[in-house]
Amino acid sequence: MVISTPLTRTAATNCQDQTHLNVESEKRQTAGNYRLVGAAAAVPQTPSRVVRGRVADSTNTHQCGNGRSLCPPEDTPTAAMHLQGTFYILKKRCKVTLTEQCISWIPEGSPECYRRILISEVVGTWLCPCGSSRCRVRPHSSAHAPARHDPSPAPLTPASPAPPVLPMPQPVAKMSGSGLTLEYCERGGGRAGPTWRTRTVALMHPANEMVVAWHQAIRGLLSGLRQRPRRLLVVINPVGGKKQASSIYKRKVMPLFRRAEVEARVVKTEHRGHAQELMEDEANLEGMDGVVAVGGDGLVNEVVMGLMLVACRRAGINPHDPQVQLPATPLRLGIIPGGSTDALCHSTHGTSDVVTAALHIIMGDSRQVDVASVHRDDQLQHVATTMVSYGYFGDLLRTSERWRKLGPTRYLLSGVLQLFRNRFYEGQLKVRAPATPLAQPYDVNICSDRCNVCTKAAACSPTPGEWLQFTGRWSIVTSAVTSCACRLSPHGVSPAAHLGDGCADLVLVAGRSRCHTLSYLFRTAFTGNALSLDHVTFHRAQEVVFTPKAGAAESSWNCDGELLTEPKLRLRVHCQRVGLFSRGVEAVNEDPSKTPAPAKTVAV
Repeated sequence: MVISTPLTRTAATNCQDQTHLNVESEKRQTAGNYRLVGAAAAVPQTPSRVVRGRVADSTNTHQCGNGRSLCPPEDTPTAAMHLQGTFYILKKRCKVTLTEQCISWIPEGSPECYRRILISEVVGTWLCPCGSSRCRVRPHSSAHAPARHDPSPAPLTPASPAPPVLPMPQPVAKMSGSGLTLEYCERGGGRAGPTWRTRTVALMHPANEMVVAWHQAIRGLLSGLRQRPRRLLVVINPVGGKKQASSIYKRKVMPLFRRAEVEARVVKTEHRGHAQELMEDEANLEGMDGVVAVGGDGLVNEVVMGLMLVACRRAGINPHDPQVQLPATPLRLGIIPGGSTDALCHSTHGTSDVVTAALHIIMGDSRQVDVASVHRDDQLQHVATTMVSYGYFGDLLRTSERWRKLGPTRYLLSGVLQLFRNRFYEGQLKVRAPATPLAQPYDVNICSDRCNVCTKAAACSPTPGEWLQFTGRWSIVTSAVTSCACRLSPHGVSPAAHLGDGCADLVLVAGRSRCHTLSYLFRTAFTGNALSLDHVTFHRAQEVVFTPKAGAAESSWNCDGELLTEPKLRLRVHCQRVGLFSRGVEAVNEDPSKTPAPAKTVAV
């Protein structure tokens, strides 16, 4: 909670007089160049210092955390707006500076307590006369508190004696000004991964018009952020996972959207495939800046499938042609985790935290990721954003669908059952690897928010190479489009998979014994170095074609948590075709004790 300290009459008067003189001086110097951004232009006599282009006082060029100066150098283009003023923050008199890029403050006498917040990381701002913590929940619409009307006493009858007059207590002297509450995003950390949280700070000043001017200026800057969504279509799966998606959105996400002034239209799915139907109806997408899926990977798959079909229809492309390159989705997708695994959310944010996912949507972060098309007999069956798996994971999903009443526990029970069954499947695999792969499955440098591999793939997609053919017997055949990390498996199925390199990692686990399958599952879930096992092989591929052996046992495919019963399948990866409200995994801490698995040669 932020509490302000009272100002003396002399200090407040001197502050207002000095800033007013600065404004008048700057107005005479800049002549017609004096202006404020946004709605603040309606307040021409704001008691704060306004400088066009750069700060006139050289003492204001403080260094920020990344080593860059707060003010632009002389030879750079001038900024459009710059405000300076004195506010009280946490009982300390602070010099506050507002530019188009950030807002910063320095307590007087404590230059080491410099704080800088990017405008793009500000959730919202509102006027508040007290600066209390409850304003974070109930934003005020004006700078003055609502008038309190005391109930008037009942009229006295002539027979009633007059009540005795009691001495009224003297009110405590308070600051006769107003405050500005600012809510912003702050990056955290810990075991949950690179999480984000919101913090509030109150800026107090005795002059109400100064606070109003700053409030309007900040709101004008926020409204000018084009990457931020203003209207969103929110699709909720109320029965997915632990059936808490509706409660998660109502308790954690909706209040953030309201304080950020994001208009949301909420639709709850009623049956399987309903989300895809909503996306295919373009009337639901009209005027929207993005789509938010509140649920698990199955709901995300339906939304991506619908958006992809809409993109194909607009581009005049036949999506059922396996040789065609799919277009990019028309809207960005935000994912609020509410399912059992939430692999795509965890793979793109580095965490399955709900607040972190919501704040990335509010800040308007953008990241393009790969998507895989799944065809059979020249018909588009599905799209995949995480993985498509045959054998163990397909049998697990098929069995768990019969035990849906058990909730997420059904996956554990079904997994144990498949281990006891120890099934393996024979077939033929055709794999098309890139001619010059940008990375390998055993690389140490994994994908992050500043991934060079994804940047190169965005500039030029990998060139397809030659077809390779495999014939064998496997217990698990998995094509991982992303790392597929989740709460149960923090490293993922393929820790070195990239979000946007145009390739998928093909994982083959030889079907020999239960110990081989169990060792692969253990290392995948806990250590992340399954590549070092002799019976496990990885291949980076752009296209995969699987044909089961005639007369042999057949399994099912697990496509992002959706069951595909036909074993014959053709998969093709499309480079960076889905836009997400995400930055990618931030600040991955590498364990120096771990060494990369040695590269293995496979006989083809």
